[in-house]
Amino acid sequence: MDLPANPMILGRMEQQMALQQELMAAISHEIRTPVARLSFALQLLQDALEEDKAGERQIDMMSSCKGMAQDLEEINDLLAETMTYIHLEEGGPRIIFQKVDVKTILINLCVQYSSLNPQLNITVDPSLDDLIVDVEPVQLRRACQNLLGNAVKYATSTVLLGYRLDADSCVLTVEDDGPGIPESEYGRVFSPFTRLDESRNRSTGGFGLGLSIVRRIAYWHGGRAIAGRSDKLGGANMMIRLPVHQPTDSLPVPSMAHLSGLFA
Repeated sequence: MDLPANPMILGRMEQQMALQQELMAAISHEIRTPVARLSFALQLLQDALEEDKAGERQIDMMSSCKGMAQDLEEINDLLAETMTYIHLEEGGPRIIFQKVDVKTILINLCVQYSSLNPQLNITVDPSLDDLIVDVEPVQLRRACQNLLGNAVKYATSTVLLGYRLDADSCVLTVEDDGPGIPESEYGRVFSPFTRLDESRNRSTGGFGLGLSIVRRIAYWHGGRAIAGRSDKLGGANMMIRLPVHQPTDSLPVPSMAHLSGLFA
């Protein structure tokens, strides 16, 4: 006798199928543009070789080669981000929580991004006390890095990193003085491949997966990602709310060592 289908299992399967279809459609759309540019650049090179006048067209050929290299890098970045996102969606990572000093992670990221963006004032709130939380450190760094990278794209002059205690939770904050996010888009901004300003995102790079990865990392820590407005700077305030302590009797055993390259 056939057993009745479990509605919860069927619902989960339908959700996974819908996610895969959404990802495949979005990837096809995103890859189409760089591939078209590669095809055009290759045609230019072929024409130059057929005319056997490489000397006269050397500058054009070098420019085309540079463009192709950038497009290939763009495709590789897209695939890496997609694989990370899919891994976080498909059942989630199996992690070992560790006691981590949040302030140390933020300071290290601040130093890294300040050297890469000297035009911006990127700081960690100096009034913060040390705070130890139970997290997977590589994942937490990746989530904070994605939020900081997003803030750097749109900040005019200032980015402020911080955190606060809210009952039994730690709320990490990354604020900027950029144009901010419309309140109506606070929820949608964490959806995969979302660009609130298509032209602006194209100029600054990215594929709309960074904040989705932040949301999934927060979820697998028992927390959530939140978008809002910065009262201090007037732009966006992107937050990760995480439990300060994880129950020791429910900590997964396997580590994420094999994923360290993705989150470096």
